[in-house]
Amino acid sequence: MSFPADFVWGAATAAHQVEGGNTNSDCWLLEHAKPSLFAEPSNDACDHAARYADDIAVLAALGLNTYRFSIEWARVEPEEGAFSQAALDHYKRVIDACWSRGVRPMATFHHFTNPRWVARDGGWADDRIAERFARYCEFTAGVLGGELAYACTINEINIPDALSELMQRVKAKHPDRKAAAEQVLGAPIEAFYLFAGGNGYTERALRAHMLARDAIKTAAPHVPVGMTMSIQECEAEPADAAQAALRAYKARVYAPYYDVAKSDDFLGVQTYTRTLFSADGKASRRPPEGAEVTQMGYEYRPQALAAACRDAWSATQTPILVTESGIATKDDGRRRAFIRAALEGVAAAMADGVDIRGYVYWTLLDNYEWMSGYAPLFGLVGVDRRTMARAIKPSAVMLGQIARANALDVQTAESDVALSAVGAAVGVGSN
Repeated sequence: MSFPADFVWGAATAAHQVEGGNTNSDCWLLEHAKPSLFAEPSNDACDHAARYADDIAVLAALGLNTYRFSIEWARVEPEEGAFSQAALDHYKRVIDACWSRGVRPMATFHHFTNPRWVARDGGWADDRIAERFARYCEFTAGVLGGELAYACTINEINIPDALSELMQRVKAKHPDRKAAAEQVLGAPIEAFYLFAGGNGYTERALRAHMLARDAIKTAAPHVPVGMTMSIQECEAEPADAAQAALRAYKARVYAPYYDVAKSDDFLGVQTYTRTLFSADGKASRRPPEGAEVTQMGYEYRPQALAAACRDAWSATQTPILVTESGIATKDDGRRRAFIRAALEGVAAAMADGVDIRGYVYWTLLDNYEWMSGYAPLFGLVGVDRRTMARAIKPSAVMLGQIARANALDVQTAESDVALSAVGAAVGVGSN
């Protein structure tokens, strides 16, 4: 189970989830609404805006060769047409920190959050969003694009479609929180990315991606550009209604994006679990009875990743980068088992001809998991919420050892000695 010499091995973060103090974003407003749809506010997050160099040093010391991070639109363009040189300089330093450690920077230009002014005008429910997003990408790529190794336009571009029915139930269940959210946004809740599904979202999002892709390619022709999609393993009961529901779901949530991805340099696949379609025609991520469950309530399903990659490759024939795969758990032993099983599936798919060019774990740091707050622990590296001290987990060492060997048959160590060796390289303790 060896991988190609140029295989991407990385870990990912998103600006709002780790940087801290993203006060100009729509998500910050929603977190601080009273009452709020969010379990808690992000506040300082992981203080990554100040500690990025140390965190990238940890990633590099582990043996990973790629860092996926996001450039925060709310920082770069705090008001329409007013671009912040200070914010651009910050992300330039992040990119430089990557290259100085031998790490390839993979930047995502939109990871769920908008500037407040975009939200006030309707966000992703506003027909102006595509041109506005493309202008931001054009300006940012003009400054930073030439130094990137990869560019992702929109993170999980199809997730608003995938979540549309769930978010309808959330709005109906919590009318007071919805009202508070709309009051602080100064716009309908659909302005926020995760609530934007339906009402023409798909067309606006695809137009935004295509304009952004072209803008980035113009600024940096050598940089591979793609979108990332939320693609889960999909299975249906034998009943006709279940099979029909699965086909309808994929036609709505996957197919339009797959069609556009055929023209991209790569497709980012992001997979966490399995979606099941029952005889009543309903879709659910609720685990089967007796199945192991993660902190997110998902079925523990590492083999879902290979299934998603096979589906994406069959539909697009576009090279795949796994831009997110991970598990929320307090048990790092289960994380290690999850990563190894997911990679075994990736290797098998590659042996069958699926063009997979990299694996990026979600996430580097235990971080702010949107509406769920800080409870779910996805990270390879723990973060003390009080002191911000980092703690390297055995799963991080294991993934780094696999990456260094570029093979799954390496004997991975889980000892305190292995942890200490990585920590000593960057001045981080293992406890």
